[in-house]
Amino acid sequence: MMLTPETREEVVGRVCAAVTKRPSAAWTSARLATMAGASPVQLQRAFRAVLGMSPRDFITASKRRRFLDTLRTPVTVTDAIYESGYGSSSRAYDAIRLPGMTPATYGRGGKGARIQWAVASSPIGRIMVAATARGLCFVQVGQSDRELVTLLKREFPLADVSQSASASLDMLTDAARAVAEAKPLPAMLPVDIRGTAFQWRVWRALTRIPRGSTRSYSEVARTIGTPAAIRAVARACATNPLSLVVPCHRVVGRDGSLKGYRWGTEVKKALLEKEAETVKKRQAGR
Repeated sequence: MMLTPETREEVVGRVCAAVTKRPSAAWTSARLATMAGASPVQLQRAFRAVLGMSPRDFITASKRRRFLDTLRTPVTVTDAIYESGYGSSSRAYDAIRLPGMTPATYGRGGKGARIQWAVASSPIGRIMVAATARGLCFVQVGQSDRELVTLLKREFPLADVSQSASASLDMLTDAARAVAEAKPLPAMLPVDIRGTAFQWRVWRALTRIPRGSTRSYSEVARTIGTPAAIRAVARACATNPLSLVVPCHRVVGRDGSLKGYRWGTEVKKALLEKEAETVKKRQAGR
């Protein structure tokens, strides 16, 4: 029996719901296929078509999410490891691979992390950069400093967030403002952000989109070698913690339309128009 596009989504949805509910269960290819009412090969193909990943990848991601969510509750890291289905701490840490903050620090809402921040004006509004001792951890756009500080504390509710702006983040502030002004970004910036291996692949691909250019979500998916993972690419763009620096504003719909942007489509439009204008002027001056 061939699975239609509608049937594939139904099958994948059924399996995902079961795995999400019990990620620590002993899921095997045969067990998943029986639940889906399909063969293991059909299930593999369905997952690739709908999510751009294998069932095994989804199980791994579900364990990771359960682990991080459990860390936010009053349990020890060891308890979280076993409740999430990992057999040992080494397996859990290998699967999480959080750059910068450790799983325990993230799970405590950034507790123990010292975060400094600075704000600057730009053509698209106020820009805030926030950083730990390891590097840039958050970049956001807003209308007021108070709003930006509130959002930062919401992102890292238990971190030691500076009460006032720091004067030591000029390089990072200049980098974020450069993007807002359609200027070149420094080649290397220290960063301290969490992300899955897939998110990192998407974010790296975004940094390679030239100023003045755009790519569709499907083009980004093809660039990273997973042409069917259009929805997953869109999610990675939506969860990008370093707006501007990782230019998710350069990703548009297949027809060129401005899809959702965390900081608003008007900001996205302004950024793209400024970049196009700058590139046009540069080309005219040659």
